[in-house]
Amino acid sequence: MIEHKVVILGAMGAGKSTLVRAVAGGTVIDTDVINTDTSSAKLSTTVAMDYADVNLPNGDRLRLYGTPGQERFSFIWPVLLQGARGVVILADASSPDVAQEMERYLLALREHAAKVPAVIGISKFDLVPDVDLDACVLQAQKTAGRPLPLVPFDARSEDAVMMLMDVLMGEVEAAALVEDHV
Repeated sequence: MIEHKVVILGAMGAGKSTLVRAVAGGTVIDTDVINTDTSSAKLSTTVAMDYADVNLPNGDRLRLYGTPGQERFSFIWPVLLQGARGVVILADASSPDVAQEMERYLLALREHAAKVPAVIGISKFDLVPDVDLDACVLQAQKTAGRPLPLVPFDARSEDAVMMLMDVLMGEVEAAALVEDHV
């Protein structure tokens, strides 16, 4: 049995909690509280983490950690990234500058999990289908220092979330194959 620790980073409202709930089938430990951040209209927000433990059909175990997105909680990102086998960075397509929004999370990836397989999910793509995905890819390469797969998706769709997770697990498996042959 292999345990896959996956950390989800991204801005408040990008869909981290929704993604964790979708993968876990709704069974999640969360730390949502009433949102007092006036920069967002969200009613509640995560202040520590969302957590789900999922048994996979092949006997492996998936442990998902959704981080709080606000900068004031950034101290927890390196702690959660320790021992991660995969990272999902979520960006909100409806953000005024979606590519720039990813920067702080990409920096955390580069600093604390530089070799960990990662994928970028662009959420709310259904609301802004003409978002500049090329700018997001370039921002990721520049900031993370490596190319990362980018997947536009709807965090409310279980199928779309599973497709994003399949891309991440493909990256995890490819990294393991390379590591086995080095």
